[in-house]
Amino acid sequence: MNNSNEYTQTQPILQEPWVKLANGSDLENWSRQDEIAYNQTNRQCQKLAFFMQAFDFLTDNKIEGDYHEYGCHRVRTFRMALTEARRHNLESMKFFAFDSFEGLPAVESQPSHQVWQQGALKTAQEEFWHLIKEHGIYVDSCQTIAGFYKERLTPELQQSFLAKNNKIALACIDCDLYESAVPVFEFIEPLLQEGSLLYIDDLFTGYKGSPVKGVAKAFAEFQQKSRFKFAPHIQVGWWGRSFITYLDD
Repeated sequence: MNNSNEYTQTQPILQEPWVKLANGSDLENWSRQDEIAYNQTNRQCQKLAFFMQAFDFLTDNKIEGDYHEYGCHRVRTFRMALTEARRHNLESMKFFAFDSFEGLPAVESQPSHQVWQQGALKTAQEEFWHLIKEHGIYVDSCQTIAGFYKERLTPELQQSFLAKNNKIALACIDCDLYESAVPVFEFIEPLLQEGSLLYIDDLFTGYKGSPVKGVAKAFAEFQQKSRFKFAPHIQVGWWGRSFITYLDD
């Protein structure tokens, strides 16, 4: 596997074609592992760029509240959120990690990703906390809420957030499946406020990019019922998008 980041960054050059392109010689021994590393590096760079912009948006617009993440596999975006919150000195923000910590639930819809099967994409709760403590930012402000969403996101849990006036500043919805996304959107509705930012990671993933299947379908149904409107905000790679929550008075 090529350990260099030479082919994962756009490099300008002062002649045609004006950007450096890997050629046949460069890619002669390119492997499947190189492809995976290439894709992941580019994707995570774009996600981090989003979180940098998202927290700038929140602080500049004085949106107070907490960070929610639904689907925390490998704790990548959760650590991005912690880092950017610290850069913006958000000492009062709380960080909630909602995950089964057992992988995906039983799959009821028909995603095009063959790897999206029951138990896939598992990060154990112990591993989550190991990575959070190793990261070393706002550890005491983090909380895990374990369980499959259909069973765990109850009205009682929702009321416990409302009782403490725990509103959402930024929610990362990375739950892959239609059947997982539906209870998430139902749960967050009363926790939203004007200016809440929703980042939907899998808007065009897992169902051949269809806007009428998967998480995109769940979000479209949610918009029909919600008292809020959602303005498209930042396109994140080819797979996701953020939305600004607002009221149309």
